[in-house]
Amino acid sequence: MTRNILALAITAAIGMCSPGVAHAEQLAATSGVTTKIDLNYLMYTPDDYTSSSDAYPLVVWLHGGDQGGTDIEKVKSSGIPKLIEDGKSFPFLVFSPQNPSEELLYPIEKVEAALDEVMSKYRVDRTRVYVVGFSRGGFGAWAMAEQFPETFAAVVPIAGGGNRHYLSRTNEKAAFWVFHGTNDDVIPLSDSVVLYERLVGLKRNARLSVLEGVDHSGVEWAALNDPALWDWLLKQRLEVAPQ
Repeated sequence: MTRNILALAITAAIGMCSPGVAHAEQLAATSGVTTKIDLNYLMYTPDDYTSSSDAYPLVVWLHGGDQGGTDIEKVKSSGIPKLIEDGKSFPFLVFSPQNPSEELLYPIEKVEAALDEVMSKYRVDRTRVYVVGFSRGGFGAWAMAEQFPETFAAVVPIAGGGNRHYLSRTNEKAAFWVFHGTNDDVIPLSDSVVLYERLVGLKRNARLSVLEGVDHSGVEWAALNDPALWDWLLKQRLEVAPQ
């Protein structure tokens, strides 16, 4: 990934985190001349990270609308960070950027710039970088796959939506697993179905799980607590690591 970033500074000490805990950090970066990038995020390292020299898969977690703003603690209230807070261990790194807006969609260019910096500081297997997002973050996951196709080996939008016309930009080697509940009264199931069908038409590696009787909030936990998702995710790999 090549970005026009002239100055980068991490205001928290990356690499000093205790394993098994999601730590709050902030990226303060300048892209180009006038665009300032400020993102709060949580960073999780597996229990054996500090005792190993191996490169690890990395999951980008994009939260739903209720966790946006400037209070990074809100990000721990749902999704993968919530599972970590509750004591669950994962065999991969988790990068959880906070959407700085409480109303707008994720600024995915800022997320990508932050991801670039994180991957330069941590031991990341660049053939195994994944993006998982719920609701507003599901929209972000679709958009990341379209705008930065060479980054992600797998994309997991949960109760999200997007623009199907841009799916032709996605990586032919990436895998998609889409989740949505039939009782979702926030984001219609049809939003996911249309995007999935477009992927099928493009001959992408895609699967769709429609969860009967599950509402908007329920589908997040149904997906993330499904062991099959993690088994599948960690098998996905790009043939060549992005530079």
